Amino acid sequence: MCIEQLNHTERYGYVYDALGRRIEKHRLDRDGKPCNRTTFLWDGLQMIQESSADKRQSLYLYTDEDSYEPLARIDRNGNQEQHIYYFHTDLNGMPEELTDEAGEIVWECSYQLWGKPIQEIAHREIQQNLRYQGQYLDRETGLHYNTFRYYDPDTGRFTQPDPIGLLGGFNLYQYAPNGLTWIDPWGLQCNKSFTPKKINNKIKDLRAGNDVTVNSFKEADQVLYGAFPNARKVTGAGNKSAIKTSRQKKDFKLRSSEKGNNAVYHKDYQFNKDGILHGHESLPSGHPHQTTPHINVLTPNGEKATIYIER
Repeated sequence: MCIEQLNHTERYGYVYDALGRRIEKHRLDRDGKPCNRTTFLWDGLQMIQESSADKRQSLYLYTDEDSYEPLARIDRNGNQEQHIYYFHTDLNGMPEELTDEAGEIVWECSYQLWGKPIQEIAHREIQQNLRYQGQYLDRETGLHYNTFRYYDPDTGRFTQPDPIGLLGGFNLYQYAPNGLTWIDPWGLQCNKSFTPKKINNKIKDLRAGNDVTVNSFKEADQVLYGAFPNARKVTGAGNKSAIKTSRQKKDFKLRSSEKGNNAVYHKDYQFNKDGILHGHESLPSGHPHQTTPHINVLTPNGEKATIYIER
């Protein structure tokens, strides 16, 4: 591949194995010889390690053996001590932050809907190239390597047609119906984001109108939208005046007497200066709705359920 910039031209080469997995990329010098090699090691269709010419290695761990959502990364530079970093991802598994063993943020990035970065900040000399699940950013082109084709975050589309043709859908260049809850880790066919078994069980419980407890705000959203993909927000989670709180409670109670096609919900996340959730000051001491962030859900059948977030 030849990349032309204002004052110079650079050439890059890419090497693939018999299964179509990319096992090396490199820059070509003026004589056409490979330099600055980066090699990749695979476990099936999961990229589990990358090694650079300066002997730096990064080993990747994922949230589940069938998932492409990164969990942690172990870096080693030659014979030096290894360092462990932890990924913090959004709803669809895209990395938003990378923290070290002490919890310090070493890298962070915010994105537009289809993966185009808004702002990327490296707080240390570290590079983080994982993007949507199964994607690896090539900084020389700005494209994401997506196993069987390349994805352009500027347009939100693939640069090649779907290798499986119309079996992947009528739009041969589309990534997914939406970038929040759908993924395409191989660049072949999109599907709903991978959901671990424990999350699936909570989704079933919530769908049946039962209360559930989760460990993070992200998990709460996974359970909510997993159970009710078309759930509609009734009230917010921000600071509430007495008048606003009263109005919102009446609105939610009104909805509670109705049955419809969609679930409705409101989030109570924000605390006042006394450590009590806004709008819950009058509840008895010890009531879980007073001190535990939660989502009140009204199912399409008119049943009330709560998602508690215990962090």
